[in-house]
Amino acid sequence: MARPKKPSRIRAVAESKSAAREKGKKKVQLSTAEARREYQRRYYQMHKEKAKIYQRQYNLTHKKKVGGGGGKSGIVAPREAVRTTFNTTDIMHSPVEKTIRILEKIIKGERFFTM
Repeated sequence: MARPKKPSRIRAVAESKSAAREKGKKKVQLSTAEARREYQRRYYQMHKEKAKIYQRQYNLTHKKKVGGGGGKSGIVAPREAVRTTFNTTDIMHSPVEKTIRILEKIIKGERFFTM
C-alpha cells in the first residue's frame, strides 16, 4: 500500500478582503506568516474600540509621574555625598590619581578615614 504524501510546507488558507474584492471573492492561499498577520489585523480591527475604552480606564486609574523631564529647563539639585568616610580598601583598590584625591580629602578634613 502506498502512503499518502505529507505536504512539505503547510499553508494556511485565508481570504483577505482586498484580495477577495480583486479576484471576485476567490480564496487566496497565504503562507503561515501572512495568514497570521491577516488574522492579527482582523482581530485588531474587531477589538479596537474595546482597547480604546480599556486604555482610557487605565489612564484614569494609574497616576503618571510628575513631569520635570530632563533638558535645560529641568530642576538641578546636586546630590550631597552620602559617604563621609574612606576605608583602607578604598585606598588600596583605587587608581593612583583617585588615591591622591582621597588622601587630599582626608588631610583637608572633608572626609574621615576608618580602618
